[in-house]
Amino acid sequence: MKKFSNITGEKVTEQKPVEVKITESDLLKAGVMKLMDNFLRIQFYGPVTRYQVAGSAKVAGKELFVEALLDMLDEFSSKEKVKLLESLKSEMTDWELLDNKINQIKENIQNVSESKLVAHKEKIKSLVSRYNNEKELLEQVDKSLSKIKNGQTAYLRSQAANKLTTESQISSTLLTQISNKYLSKAIELGFMK
Repeated sequence: MKKFSNITGEKVTEQKPVEVKITESDLLKAGVMKLMDNFLRIQFYGPVTRYQVAGSAKVAGKELFVEALLDMLDEFSSKEKVKLLESLKSEMTDWELLDNKINQIKENIQNVSESKLVAHKEKIKSLVSRYNNEKELLEQVDKSLSKIKNGQTAYLRSQAANKLTTESQISSTLLTQISNKYLSKAIELGFMK
């Protein structure tokens, strides 16, 4: 750039360096990733074929695991903050301030729980992309329902389908059907929100 500005006689201003702020969560994320790199490994049992040796293998999903771990820690600490603020109500007279702070923390908890839906959204998107025929798709949803043994998983899958009705180009009636199927499975398993 400097050579061209000298030839043309144009004045070029210097770009200011961008300040990168490293937060505590970034440090924790880097530390957990380093631990996973140092201690996790892929191990094969039984005979190794030429396909396993010839290709490159790695542990997949490390980034998703770290994000889920951080979300869990954030949710845990937020719940502890709410308990602390609730206990302060007996000592302070300004309850409105405490209620506002509690509501703010509960909103943060809601945002953290939104991130739990990411994997479930991806599962539903994967099913929809694999099966173009609506009948086949609903059959596959029924098969996946038979494998779910945890009511919370079924409930989260139902919530993910509901969120996808507004976020994606997938038919909202189809997603509503999928959501209802997962919700009924959650109720069948005794999950109460």
